[in-house]
Amino acid sequence: MRVKTFRGESMAAVLSQVRQELGSEAVILGNQTVREDGHCLCEVMAALEQPEKPLTQPQKPAAPTPARERAAGPARQAATASPGPADWTREWDEIKGHMLALLRPRMDFGVLAPRQRLALEYLEREGVDEASILALYRSIVDGGEDKVIPALSRMVRVKPLTVSQWPQTAHMFVGPSGVGKTTALVRQALAARREAPGRRVVVVNADGDRGKGRLLLRHYAELSGLTYAEADGPEGFRRLLDEARPGDAVFVDTPSLRGEGAMAGWCREMGLADRTDLCAHLVLSPLYAPAQAAHFLRVYACAPLSSIIWTKLDEACNYGCLVNMAHAASLPVSALTHGPELTQGMTPASGKAVWKLLFKHQLPGEYSDAAAGV
Repeated sequence: MRVKTFRGESMAAVLSQVRQELGSEAVILGNQTVREDGHCLCEVMAALEQPEKPLTQPQKPAAPTPARERAAGPARQAATASPGPADWTREWDEIKGHMLALLRPRMDFGVLAPRQRLALEYLEREGVDEASILALYRSIVDGGEDKVIPALSRMVRVKPLTVSQWPQTAHMFVGPSGVGKTTALVRQALAARREAPGRRVVVVNADGDRGKGRLLLRHYAELSGLTYAEADGPEGFRRLLDEARPGDAVFVDTPSLRGEGAMAGWCREMGLADRTDLCAHLVLSPLYAPAQAAHFLRVYACAPLSSIIWTKLDEACNYGCLVNMAHAASLPVSALTHGPELTQGMTPASGKAVWKLLFKHQLPGEYSDAAAGV
């Protein structure tokens, strides 16, 4: 079996290399996106089963065996005998069959318009994974569309984090430690007060074990004129939510958790799983590796989970993860955070803002809200 690794700027270019060098019988063993000299490259490991050699060769009449070779016996015969390929060939055939069954259908980029093909190749370089590219390809071909944006819009949905779009009283911010969850919460609380100046805005610390974070949240609340509260159990949450007046906004800073399904268990423990006046937003950063982001989605999946907030966008070099997570989670993007400014570093998501970020690397703060369609 011959195994070789190929690299190129897009999956289509790499597959072309594989076909040229190994032929149409090559099997794809794996693929990943790698970074080299600041550029994202597609890396594919492919294998080709070498033709079997004849098991028997024409033999000349055997010469008489010398006595000392006969004396060496079976040990010498075992050392000189060629191992039969039957076992490893059968095993490889089984592996290849399973792999071929799992491989995605071949994408024929030739059926796409040139601009569509360039767009998909660009998204591959941006780190959009193969499953998302395949879903986009199918959507474009099945819909007979001449543009990529409509298919992307169906996959990467947006729902701006505004009072009109999110009328629920309480909003939980969930996600891993260090992602900027508390800062995003304070930014949204300030935005909610600006949107409706007379409303009562409450920020709630629900992480009793995080002393520094509790002090930080209280400090922000005191400086900004927000109401600060704490809740460490179901009774505390029930009281806060039941006593909220119409028009109030409650923003809950939740603890960082570990283990798949941990947030769903925490919501049940706190009596929040079935409340209709509450929603949750998963706070993530594009700096996470794909495996990390997928893991966090499993950890923080829960009944109230309703959207994704992307943070630290100004620290990332590409944004393919926005497409990957939207495809994997089927959740809309609700807000984009960027820069250190507390009052101007967060923007409600819009389709144009996401496309400018994905295709032009333009942060929301680099153009007016009107240009972003907010």
